[in-house]
Amino acid sequence: MRDAQAPRDDAPGQSFDNDMSGWKPPGGGGGGGHGLGGDTSKFTTTDSPDFLPEEGSEEAKLASGISYTDGMMGSQADPNRKKSTGPELAGALDSDPDIYVPEVEEVVADSSLFVLPEASWKLSKMEVSQTDEDLEFSCSATEGGAMKVDVKPVCMTFEDYYCGFTSDSHPAFSVSPDAGKMERRNGPPTTVTVTCNPKGASGALVGYLCFILPEERDFSTFYKVTCNSR
Repeated sequence: MRDAQAPRDDAPGQSFDNDMSGWKPPGGGGGGGHGLGGDTSKFTTTDSPDFLPEEGSEEAKLASGISYTDGMMGSQADPNRKKSTGPELAGALDSDPDIYVPEVEEVVADSSLFVLPEASWKLSKMEVSQTDEDLEFSCSATEGGAMKVDVKPVCMTFEDYYCGFTSDSHPAFSVSPDAGKMERRNGPPTTVTVTCNPKGASGALVGYLCFILPEERDFSTFYKVTCNSR
């Protein structure tokens, strides 16, 4: 019977280096330069370098590739760019005296519209009325007086307006400006000045101010103005 402790000559060979001990790279190997025949110029690597190129150097520019800032200023930023001086650019920035400037459209008031509408429910007064708001001020019978009226814009576009008093208003009243253009909704109000010149008349002088939007007549505004002349 065979001794279990005796060496076995017929056991298969064992390798602890995956049979790489005799391996040589293509080209014969040997010598310096990592086995490239001693020619270190043939050595290449895909590993990242231990140190980055010096900032500002050409190598750093090549390593950084295309930056997100490249081309931001266009060709104008290139100091070596040849400037265009051809005849096609001559006078390109000169002012043109023939540029057309449209004339400002004049708003012509139609006094036939200075009439109070039929009475209806007015949310601003919480009652049925012909006017949207009632205004009152006092003045001297000999010197007169004035008050400012702010009209809020209610339309989505700029609107022409004109204003004046109804024919049955006291002749002491006048308004200025009597025409113009309103701002759009949520813009600043249009301010007009109502003047009363009683010329000696005293008492409660009443006038009806009509603020007309000719293109949006449903949004016109009407005021009862009372001046207490003393």
